[in-house]
Amino acid sequence: MTELPTVTDSEIPHMAAIDMGSNSFHMVIARTESGEIRPVQKIAEKVMLATGLQEDNSLDEAALERGLACLRRFAQCLEGISPRYVRCVGTNTLRKARNGNAFLREARKILKCPVEVVNGREEARLIYLGVSHSLAQEDGHRLVFDIGGGSTEFIIGKGFEPILTESLHMGCVSYRERFFPQRQISEQGFRRAVIRARLELTSIERSYRDAGWGAAVGASGTVKAIKNALIEHGWYQDGIHLDGLYKLRDKVLSFSTLDDIDIAGIKVDRRTVLPSGLAILIAIFEQLGVEKARFSDGAMREGILYDMLGRHAPEDVRERTVRALMKRYSVDETQAERVQQTAMDLFRRVEQAWDLGAYCQDWLNWSALCHEIGLVVSHSGYHRHGAYLLSYSDLPGFTRQDQKIMATLVGCHRRKVRTAMLDEVLPHLLDKVRRLIMLLRLAVVFNRSRRDAGLPVFSIAVQGDSIHLAFEPDWINRQ
Repeated sequence: MTELPTVTDSEIPHMAAIDMGSNSFHMVIARTESGEIRPVQKIAEKVMLATGLQEDNSLDEAALERGLACLRRFAQCLEGISPRYVRCVGTNTLRKARNGNAFLREARKILKCPVEVVNGREEARLIYLGVSHSLAQEDGHRLVFDIGGGSTEFIIGKGFEPILTESLHMGCVSYRERFFPQRQISEQGFRRAVIRARLELTSIERSYRDAGWGAAVGASGTVKAIKNALIEHGWYQDGIHLDGLYKLRDKVLSFSTLDDIDIAGIKVDRRTVLPSGLAILIAIFEQLGVEKARFSDGAMREGILYDMLGRHAPEDVRERTVRALMKRYSVDETQAERVQQTAMDLFRRVEQAWDLGAYCQDWLNWSALCHEIGLVVSHSGYHRHGAYLLSYSDLPGFTRQDQKIMATLVGCHRRKVRTAMLDEVLPHLLDKVRRLIMLLRLAVVFNRSRRDAGLPVFSIAVQGDSIHLAFEPDWINRQ
């Protein structure tokens, strides 16, 4: 296995995380201190990306420009921070948007750092990571939920480890558009929003109630705004309770339109999504039987920072994920590590000539370990089966782009290269992925005997996409 170095605070002077949510974009800049994250700057802007999602699931030009303009402002604060320690993550709206890749390309140009979209369960894991680091350690399970603009994430975990993660398609922006049309507030619309959210929750109710929890925690802007309103009106009793939520509901229903809302504790830019967010929170309490919930300042952006810190430290969640995947699909670990070590040796020899960064090394490393997971399905076409498993499994620590590229490497590591898979790779990464495929194919060929015979002495030279290998005279005759 490749040894990961221990990282000291001095080696990471500052880190930054950007959360491109469906409602707001958030950025936090932090320094590390004794393995903990210490925020030094937090910025949030109401971008309302989800409001630009059209019927064909494409984002309109106005929403795209709002998002990019916000990122340009964020970029001004990132000067002096190494791109290695900056990470930007998109969530529900960018998962759905047909033209999301075009937005991501422009975002990378602006920020000059990795810009990725995570799936719903990975978003939930990152949220739990941020929340769990903001709270005192407790025995037993805790339920964490985060009401976003386009989705709501639910996690049951213990300590710093998530146990159950789920993302449901209900958010304060999407529900506003659906149940409060023309910005009108009605008792019927509010009741329909609660019923719809409760129906969504039935898909997780059984498993979450069976797991149980000792404490419930809400994160992010919607829960924070509701908490502030409850405090201002004297309806907050050492936490959020259902009776306080009902009183706030009655207050909300006294207004005719979203623009009329004027409630103490609710900021102007949060007012129009208050009814929809409140309806979702009431549904959570009613359907899951939550008696009391607290608010946590920690959220996905803090989770991104802790996850990034872990990637540069001895424990990397991706390592655990890959090892668990190998065990689940009965991978021959000895052979997988032979191929991995050969792939890493080849990578080190060509990384400068081919301008391959650390992220390319990671993709090759994990793909080499997973290249035979498809054998559990069938030997015939096992590279295709492996690609499918990598594409559609929930892999904590990996983004959708990570999984897509790893699937491409594994799917193309033998037989004919499947050009259809390369068509799905982002254009600016295409040359690098092609070259990683060549390295993985070579690593597999070098270890075809499945024996610890050691590699022959050889030299390697690259020119463009071509690789030239030179072996000792008569080497092939000695095999």
